[in-house]
Amino acid sequence: MTDMTATLRLQHYNLPAMDRAHHHFTALLGALPMVSETALPCLLNSLILNAREHFDQEERFMLVTGYPGYESHRRQHQALLKMLDDYHQQLQHQTGPDALTLHSQLCLWQDEHQQNWDDPLAQYLRHAHCWHPHEQVVLSLES
Repeated sequence: MTDMTATLRLQHYNLPAMDRAHHHFTALLGALPMVSETALPCLLNSLILNAREHFDQEERFMLVTGYPGYESHRRQHQALLKMLDDYHQQLQHQTGPDALTLHSQLCLWQDEHQQNWDDPLAQYLRHAHCWHPHEQVVLSLES
């Protein structure tokens, strides 16, 4: 039997909200190789909902902190959501990829995204001078 988790990489950033979201998404990815054909659309729907929620949260972090890579990072999120939505549509027409193919593609995306996009974001967010939400409120009140 081949190792189904070889391409799963669980990155820990020491940022609780980000880590929790990544762990949950990775757990859902880990279920893909074992899901039945009839349960695949439901699992894919859970992946889509989870990704949207996580991306919304991550993008709020980027906006609040003035993260300079926001637009590019957001485009990466949108590309994955489009891919997931396309898969979902294909499954409804019984033309979509099988669960192992989907698993492989999503694990590759996750690994690349974490290394090239989430690692720099986490490094940026870990620096205390980046978090100034109270200044946002003060600036708003002064306007």
